Amino acid sequence: MRSLRTCIVLSAIFLFAMVPVLASPTAAKQFHTLQSQDLNAQTLQSLSQSYDNVNASIAREAQEARKALEQARSRGDKDAYLEARSKLNTLSSFRMDQATSDYILQKMLELPDAEMQKTAAWLYENSSFYRPVLTLDFSSEGPNYRYSFRQQIGRQPGSKVTLPDASQIRLNTAHIGILAGWGLTSEEIAYEAGQTIEMGYTNQTLYAIYKPGVRFYDERSKTDLFYEVEDVIVPTDLAPIGSAVFTGWYDRTTAQVVTDSDSLTVEGKGAFFEALWKDLSIDRIGTLYYNHQNLPANTQLALGFSFRNVGNVDFSSLKATLSSDSEYVTFLVDELQLGSLPSGYQATNNSRFSSRTAQSIRGERNTFRFVISKDAPSSTVIPMWLT
Repeated sequence: MRSLRTCIVLSAIFLFAMVPVLASPTAAKQFHTLQSQDLNAQTLQSLSQSYDNVNASIAREAQEARKALEQARSRGDKDAYLEARSKLNTLSSFRMDQATSDYILQKMLELPDAEMQKTAAWLYENSSFYRPVLTLDFSSEGPNYRYSFRQQIGRQPGSKVTLPDASQIRLNTAHIGILAGWGLTSEEIAYEAGQTIEMGYTNQTLYAIYKPGVRFYDERSKTDLFYEVEDVIVPTDLAPIGSAVFTGWYDRTTAQVVTDSDSLTVEGKGAFFEALWKDLSIDRIGTLYYNHQNLPANTQLALGFSFRNVGNVDFSSLKATLSSDSEYVTFLVDELQLGSLPSGYQATNNSRFSSRTAQSIRGERNTFRFVISKDAPSSTVIPMWLT
């Protein structure tokens, strides 16, 4: 009886000692077990749960390996360092293979929409092989011309994608006409140009569909007009917007500028015109060295300024004039030549080059110069106009 009792106690101790080991299988064991299973015998739920378990083990063991790596580095223990690095490399190799990814994708496409979207997000995160691509085919071919161009977009399924509109097409409109929309085939429009759609669950190709016509488009004035080639009326009544002045219409692909219907010549299948706006902004004006609110009399003073081209028309031969109706001011230099300023650039009255970023007002070259009379009463306000 005593011998039997001893055996039972020892067995119980052995079983309890085994519990922690069995409860925490290594990531390697979990992964290889998962890889050895028959895919066709698995459900989506069981597969995703198994991979979630593997990933949790990988994360835990990777954290331990990184900790061991740092400890080995601090001790200067090369062998321990290499062992930890090897462990991290091994863990990084435990990834879903393409066969499993394709199997989950196939089963996922049979699910209801809500479950499909949830599973797609999970698969996108867990499989490097699941990367749906939306291909936009801009190609067009005709007599004496051929355009072949594709753009590929990779996004998570269900995310928003805005399709290109006519303003983003830089192909010759005289050859292809105007972008009318996008189709699953090259014959029928499925989506409007500029429409926002959802990224699909599998690779898809959309074909650009063009049609003859003339389009006038402007974001500032919210103008968007389309005409058949033979019935074009050029819009000329765009009112000034703030300081911006409308100067005409421009087709980038043909370099044609029109200001009225008489100046329009439509060649081929059509044209896409964008509004031209002249808009120059004066950002800062300041006197050099002196505070503009406390200027000394009977002293030659210099004044400079910075300006920006916020329109879409390049300026050339710019000239600035400073004037005042005050009897206490005498101008020594009241006119400056500023040269050219491309659209989107900025400069100062004496900067040698324009730039995309703001520049400081400094230096006396090419500055306005004036003198305030000694007869000006203290605290006199002197108005000036920069044109």
